[in-house]
Amino acid sequence: MENTHIYLKNGPQAILLLHAYTGSPNDVGLLARRLGRDGYTVLAPLFSGHGTFDPIDILDEGPDVWWEDAKKAMDFLRKEGYEHLLVFGLSLGGIYAIRLLETYPDYFIGGGSFSSPLIASKNHEIYPNFLRYCEYLYKKNGIVGESLDKKLATLNEPLKKQLADIATMTEYVSNHLYKIDVPVFLGQSGLDEMIDATSVYEAASKLSAINHEVHWYANSTHVLTISKDRQEFEQDVCQFIKKLV
Repeated sequence: MENTHIYLKNGPQAILLLHAYTGSPNDVGLLARRLGRDGYTVLAPLFSGHGTFDPIDILDEGPDVWWEDAKKAMDFLRKEGYEHLLVFGLSLGGIYAIRLLETYPDYFIGGGSFSSPLIASKNHEIYPNFLRYCEYLYKKNGIVGESLDKKLATLNEPLKKQLADIATMTEYVSNHLYKIDVPVFLGQSGLDEMIDATSVYEAASKLSAINHEVHWYANSTHVLTISKDRQEFEQDVCQFIKKLV
């Protein structure tokens, strides 16, 4: 794995953590360290195009590339000798975590998602938030005024296409939730400014045949891993894992 990931090599139980759209492994860094202190081996890879100072790098990649990234991270842990993995993800990372559970049932003993838009038709403050993120990054790099406007204008169409591609992938994952036969943890921020928080219950209804848990964090915003209920959230994740290992 490249040096842009988090890899904490500890005990025999390995956990894969996947970060959010526009984010980096720092999104899940606090949780990774908490799990590391509890003796787990933790890998948090970087999705292609992320972690740079130019958001166009994200738009140059896409859902199929990130799916390959997720599978490579899984394969890395297996080649390191870890079996019976767990996988969790924040937001977009949670969609890939769930997809791994659907696709590789023999490799995972459980997993889950945190503030993830698992219902494609209901994820829609992502477009304006991405543009705000781009504006922030460009200004940080000294791009302002007309130059900034031109930069942002060039992002509109690629962003629309990418979000449509993500929605298509999300719909696929949503339609295959019934295939999961291991325990699932669904954590959701009550003050989520990015997605419809109540959609977590629709996702949970598609998991009704398996042992799943829905955890609602009333005081937290979208990035649940660093929000107000973080300590309660981390404790809940740790308790969920302890039931499985």
